[in-house]
Amino acid sequence: MTRDIIILLGIPVDNLTMDETVEHIFSMVGHYQIDRKPKQVVTVNVDFMVNTLSWRISSVRHPELLEILRKADLVTADGMPVVWASKLLGVPLKERVTGADLVLRLAEEAAGRSKSIFFLGGKGDVGERAAALLKQQYPELIVAGAEAPFVHTDGKALANADDEDVSIINRINRSGADILLIGFGNPKQEVWFERNRHRLKIPVSIGIGGTYEFITGSVARAPVWMQKAGLEWIFRIIQDPGRLWRRYVIGFFKFGFMILPAVLDHHYKKNLYKMKRKSKASPGFEKNRYQGSAGGMIKVITLPSPFDAAVVEDQKESIVNDAGNSDNTVLDLSRVDFIDSSGIGLIVTLNRKLATDDKKLFLTGINKKIQRTFEMNRIYDLFKDHVYNNIDDVHSAVKESELLPPFYYIAAKKSSDTLFNLYGTLDAAQMAELEIEEILNQIGTGNCIFNLTDLTFVDSSGIMLFLKIQRQVAKLEKKFVVCGLNTNVSKMFQITRLDRLFSITVDTQAAEKLLKTPH
Repeated sequence: MTRDIIILLGIPVDNLTMDETVEHIFSMVGHYQIDRKPKQVVTVNVDFMVNTLSWRISSVRHPELLEILRKADLVTADGMPVVWASKLLGVPLKERVTGADLVLRLAEEAAGRSKSIFFLGGKGDVGERAAALLKQQYPELIVAGAEAPFVHTDGKALANADDEDVSIINRINRSGADILLIGFGNPKQEVWFERNRHRLKIPVSIGIGGTYEFITGSVARAPVWMQKAGLEWIFRIIQDPGRLWRRYVIGFFKFGFMILPAVLDHHYKKNLYKMKRKSKASPGFEKNRYQGSAGGMIKVITLPSPFDAAVVEDQKESIVNDAGNSDNTVLDLSRVDFIDSSGIGLIVTLNRKLATDDKKLFLTGINKKIQRTFEMNRIYDLFKDHVYNNIDDVHSAVKESELLPPFYYIAAKKSSDTLFNLYGTLDAAQMAELEIEEILNQIGTGNCIFNLTDLTFVDSSGIMLFLKIQRQVAKLEKKFVVCGLNTNVSKMFQITRLDRLFSITVDTQAAEKLLKTPH
């Protein structure tokens, strides 16, 4: 079954009820026996969104967190403002699915299905106490384990974090748990999972924030009527006004400010489309189904207009199945005059599914109006490098991309110094495959420059590479310079609090000059 998602500020959110969410999670637990791929569930609220995004449409506050959210296997709406925003965008979510409520339901269902849960994180022994209380409430519940280690996701300690995680991961894997609850708080829990995704052998992991505190009563939850009315934030502020009032008030204001352009764009273009349809001024209105055609190694799917929630509901399975029959799929949007958050959501879903299967998605025929809608919904950045004018350009891109891995580097020696040009995406998955010792051997005993001009993305796991190089070069009393950082890569150095640890310059020329400067 294809995911039913909508896009909220560039973040895919699954349109599920609580019951559907629980069933979907246990379905993923069962599917693990087939694909052996650990899945991630994220519960996203307003605080999560504003910590991820920036005031400006074209920039991101936390690039790694946004990437994680887009890669997550299931994202629920943990907060009524998220549900309200979906209604304003014309694609209302079925209901709010909070982490606190979800954990209780999962414990109940796990007890009845003989599935086990591992309780990770929380302050002190709160995770262990939460597990004991749930076991008391549901005697058949299998508690696979409870542990509250301290993990690092930033600072100099990040250099050893990968090695420190090994013992934790081994204990979790040996427990044989079906579900892993991670209570490190946002964004640490999401970053930690992504860093260790390739080593975990647990079917489903869920970041649950402070849910252990709710279960144990350390933090009281608002009355049910306040939760349903979306007023839980008022209750939380009353409990801890000194700490929470700025977080909620500023957070809600920022969220409203950020969602407003997408809402205005949606209603303006929807009304414009209706007016054109009524006057039959726009061609192709009778064309309400997609078309698929084969073009050599490329599958072309021409989308209809409007490409909205009604069309998606009717045709999504056919479109996704059609796209799966080729290694390369082109979505032709030349007939699309109107697209809503649900339509964009299907394109994002299709992109993720094809990428998981090592296939590629390209877009053609995007007019300025549709491009603007993508931008207002903060999702154009995901596709901009895969947008082409015509099929011929796509053919050329396919031939070129088949020769290039997701990440690679080219090393060049100049005297005893080494220049590394990095290309592509350096994330946890690429770090798992990278031979770091080979890079250290290439550096030898000289200075080193890392040119990141063509590095499109790096996460906190990728930054571990720079820390290891820095440590090695420092032992030899040599210099390590990093240059050519784009905006998002630069932000990752700041987020991990490592920007001041490295010598960072604009380009290789400035880096070479810095190497010649006496210590």
